[in-house]
Amino acid sequence: MDAEAQAGRKRSIQRPRVHTEVLSCLLDDIQSGVYQVGQKLPSERELMDEFGVGRPAVREALSGLARMGLIEVSPGMRARVCRLTLKPLLREMRATLEIYSSSPDGWRQLHDLRLFFETAVVRRMALEITDEQLTHLDELLQNQRRLLDASEIRAFAEADIDFHRYLVECMGNNFLGLLAEGFAGWLITPLYASLQVRKQSERSYRAHVGVYEALKKRDPDLAEKAMRTHLDEMRGIYQVDVMVDEDEPAKDQN
Repeated sequence: MDAEAQAGRKRSIQRPRVHTEVLSCLLDDIQSGVYQVGQKLPSERELMDEFGVGRPAVREALSGLARMGLIEVSPGMRARVCRLTLKPLLREMRATLEIYSSSPDGWRQLHDLRLFFETAVVRRMALEITDEQLTHLDELLQNQRRLLDASEIRAFAEADIDFHRYLVECMGNNFLGLLAEGFAGWLITPLYASLQVRKQSERSYRAHVGVYEALKKRDPDLAEKAMRTHLDEMRGIYQVDVMVDEDEPAKDQN
């Protein structure tokens, strides 16, 4: 573009909304320690005076900070700074996973992600797992066996997910834990349906025992193989029970 043409261009730059600027200032104050964890923010009226804005801008800014998990807002009370956790991200993540997995392609992609994620976890844990962690895994398996024998399928489905969740917890990484919790929220309903309808509880339990035995041997290749086999098998069951393509007729899994 030549200089003359460029000089004649007109572009529209949208100014930030007022509440965004208020939120940014309060966020800076919280991050810099002006407001500490447990401390109350100024009242809405005080914030209106401080920033020279109306009540709607202040309330929208406070709502934004609350969605981020940085403050707690209660009716009739001043907002209080709270300790930052990953729970707001978890809520958003679960909602996103639920929507994304509503299509066959999204369903398959999420299972691919889970397969990549959990096989990597067990490879790492095979090299680092402690005797104490192995003991706890064994206790989880004993609980699964008890629930299975009692035909408590819903509780067994939750115990099934607890096994996978604990493996990630052993990594000691909050963000990996967030991903595991997201998967847990997404999977509990189809898992329960599969275990109940397809009578797959026993098969799932045996697969968990296989993963445990591989971890006990501290063998990363064997652990990865056991987890991959388990998740591939469960993926096939899920697709038949709750997510079947129109051009892929269901096959009997019994």
